[in-house]
Amino acid sequence: MGAVKEQGQGPASRERAAAWVNLQQANRVIQTLVEERLKAATELSWAEFEVLWRLQLAADHPLQMSEIAEQLLGSPSGITRMADRLERDGLIARETPRENRRVVHVKLTEHGSSVLAEARHAFGEALGDAFSAHLSEADVAAIRRLTRKLLEGNGAWVESRCNPAFGGGVSTPETAPAEPAPSGRR
Repeated sequence: MGAVKEQGQGPASRERAAAWVNLQQANRVIQTLVEERLKAATELSWAEFEVLWRLQLAADHPLQMSEIAEQLLGSPSGITRMADRLERDGLIARETPRENRRVVHVKLTEHGSSVLAEARHAFGEALGDAFSAHLSEADVAAIRRLTRKLLEGNGAWVESRCNPAFGGGVSTPETAPAEPAPSGRR
């Protein structure tokens, strides 16, 4: 499958630029709605929510700080600052193994699991309202196919980051618990 190259300022170039702008706009609009809902329900940012979610998915083997930074496409120092906040709030615990003091493992605490359950409910509702309600299953499959194509084409597709086992872990309005946990993450 060869790459499609287009030069010049013709109609196809304008369409590609417009598609790029629309992709960015859709991302910002949906991201903002999701983040507002997460903040209102749990005081978590999107990035904090994603860290907790990925830690839950990796419960069988605690993630290293470097793995979290790689999965979130974040800087190690930025992830460390976020982990400081999450640890201070009792949502995660960091451990340094005796056999390798250079490594820091991160795991979800019981309190973090409780907050994450509430956050997943808020995320499921927000995703349903801002994304799922407007797309068919075929649309979602097309978005997945096209975003994978873009990520692979730019050397950025990493299976563990781009295709995590989120399935079954998302609380949707239909599968969310009837009684959400009390608000706030503290």
